[in-house]
Amino acid sequence: MRGIKKFFHKHKKGCIIGSSLFFGILLILFIIFFVVPAFGDNNYGHRLDDEDKYKVSSSTVDNIKETVGSKDGVLKITYHKEGRILNFTVKLEDNVSLDTAKTYAELVADKLSKKNLKYYDVQIFFDSNGDDFPIIGYRAKDNDNFSWGNAGERSEK
Repeated sequence: MRGIKKFFHKHKKGCIIGSSLFFGILLILFIIFFVVPAFGDNNYGHRLDDEDKYKVSSSTVDNIKETVGSKDGVLKITYHKEGRILNFTVKLEDNVSLDTAKTYAELVADKLSKKNLKYYDVQIFFDSNGDDFPIIGYRAKDNDNFSWGNAGERSEK
């Protein structure tokens, strides 16, 4: 123990510089291996690696928009893909019933290929000033039917 104290006392500057270099290198390695990869450009990690095999073509989306958009009571339909979720927002007239709106969701699923339905989740937002709306339909990739949930109550105007 006395020999170590004597060594540190004799080489104080060298020990401080050496330990500073050691901790500096550890800090740099920590940043390189743990912090830098966190700033990658892919928010989904490896979950979208096979996405090229399951492209939803713009003609398919246009076909869905045309088919659903031509139905009675549909004012507007929009599409947005977020990761492995295909989002469709349908604005309806006030007089459209909930059961009728649910059939429009099935039309969307029918227009997508079975291969894409096994890869993507499909989410449909119905909005209207009617009593039953807004409502969301969600079809998980491993499910054959939509599940329905109310998005929330309307606020008083």
